[in-house]
Amino acid sequence: MSCLACSGCALSSSTAVRGGSSGKAAFQPAVRRLTLRRRRQASAVAALDPATVYAVTQQGIAYVAVLGGEAAFTGLTTQASTPGRPTVQQTLLGVAGTLGAVAMVRQEGFIGSAGCAVGALVGAAMLTTMIQRTQQTPYDPNEWPGAKAWPATMGLISFFSLSVFFQALVAALQ
Repeated sequence: MSCLACSGCALSSSTAVRGGSSGKAAFQPAVRRLTLRRRRQASAVAALDPATVYAVTQQGIAYVAVLGGEAAFTGLTTQASTPGRPTVQQTLLGVAGTLGAVAMVRQEGFIGSAGCAVGALVGAAMLTTMIQRTQQTPYDPNEWPGAKAWPATMGLISFFSLSVFFQALVAALQ
């Protein structure tokens, strides 16, 4: 049975319009068009290129290590009643949020973009927390660099984390 005998087939109408004979060469361009159309609909586009994903992952994990290390060091070396001391809850939320964002960034499509947004929000929250810690920490002019150095430095590093995830989000949305 040739393709021209079928009345409901898309190939028969394109072959009949061109006036070609029923053969392999006659319906090959129509098959090619259908294949290309299917490929365009089924192709998945990554939200971020692999180099960006690698950079965000690397910097996010480094931020988690520094954030947890600073909280452990400051928590163990300062008295519990000292204002500006890191809290376990805020630190754990920052660590867990950043790790979750890194895991999401490694996914394709919308989930990767959402991971960038989550990472930026966690970075902003930790930046706010570090600014509050810096303001609450008492100043001692006899001590250098002073107790405010750790939360201020962590505020700067939190800003870098916010910047990394925000720039990745901008790249994902372009």
